[in-house]
Amino acid sequence: PFSADDNDDEPFRTYCNDKDSIVLEDESGRVELTGDIDIDGLATGVVVAVEGIVGATGVMTVSALHFPEMATQEAVDDSISDSINILIVSGLDCGGADASVSLNREMLIDYLMGHFAADQGSDIARVIIAGGGCTKPIKPENLSPFGNWSSSKKKDNEDTSNMTLPIREMDLFLGELCAGGVPVDYIPGLHDPTNANWPQKALHSCLLPNAGSFVNMLSRSPNPYEAKIGGRCFMGSDGLNIADLRRFIAKKVVKGNEDEVDDEGNAIEPSVEMKEMNSLEALECALKFNHIAPTGPDSLPTFPFKDNDPFVMEQTPHVFFAGNCDSFGTKLVEYEGASTRLICIPSFAETGQAVLLNVKNMTCTVVEFGGVQGGDEKKMEE
Repeated sequence: PFSADDNDDEPFRTYCNDKDSIVLEDESGRVELTGDIDIDGLATGVVVAVEGIVGATGVMTVSALHFPEMATQEAVDDSISDSINILIVSGLDCGGADASVSLNREMLIDYLMGHFAADQGSDIARVIIAGGGCTKPIKPENLSPFGNWSSSKKKDNEDTSNMTLPIREMDLFLGELCAGGVPVDYIPGLHDPTNANWPQKALHSCLLPNAGSFVNMLSRSPNPYEAKIGGRCFMGSDGLNIADLRRFIAKKVVKGNEDEVDDEGNAIEPSVEMKEMNSLEALECALKFNHIAPTGPDSLPTFPFKDNDPFVMEQTPHVFFAGNCDSFGTKLVEYEGASTRLICIPSFAETGQAVLLNVKNMTCTVVEFGGVQGGDEKKMEE
């Protein structure tokens, strides 16, 4: 899963504190907001309409905040089969040093091929890999942009082989799935060989010579991802946008109460701490903002766009997911006769879990690998 500064040893941290203020900004200038505002549910880059009065000091006292209306949602085709399932997985970590993760990937392939049981894997119509397919490549020692002329050719070949190992393992993994007749949508992620700025382009076909030969089975998708499967709109990403959004939203937690006193009888003021929101809460905030990546380009690297914003949701998805999360989470958000299934996809390398979604009834099942033969299926309730 994503962590601060891409360092897995450093705990996740939020930029919020209890002294934060909210500032409204547009082309004409900026004004500080005060009043009864839910600061916990706001982040840098969110588009809102504000009602209030500007005082003599230039501070606006807010009476109401209005978020963008939810975009329209296409009608659902109820005639689809009950047996259509989509498997969503992320964080495969191909090229990593952990042998147990490699074993879990092989078990995942066997599960999809139906090698453990005849009724397993046969009803999965498509696999979506939501980023994290490649592990972080190993940087060669004494790397120079112009090459190291003093090193031997053998050493250079070893360094090149180590750097390309993740994408080569990913190519073999995808090729094995496609050869078994499993359609795959691959969404690039943080360490994949593609552009860093969002939206990230799909992997070039030359990087996947084996899997790329299955033209009708492998879909090289961009990041963020949008597709129509079984009459439903799927929208999601590798999770970097949600991890970045979590740094800008937090919940105030008050510790203690006003009635507490110390040994001398003096009142102890309650302390206020900021607790970061989890990935599912941040995913719901992004849906409420009607924007996939509200923190770009301030903290999330995005391309500048003059006339339009490609991250605005022009239609409300039926399924909205984020990959590489700390743990699995799901919620059905209902509004004005429509609904969206939110799904946090856990990192496969960290948890050995993938998520199986039934397209018709929108229920989620966690399939867990790692010491469990054939995959352990657990239906997750709301």
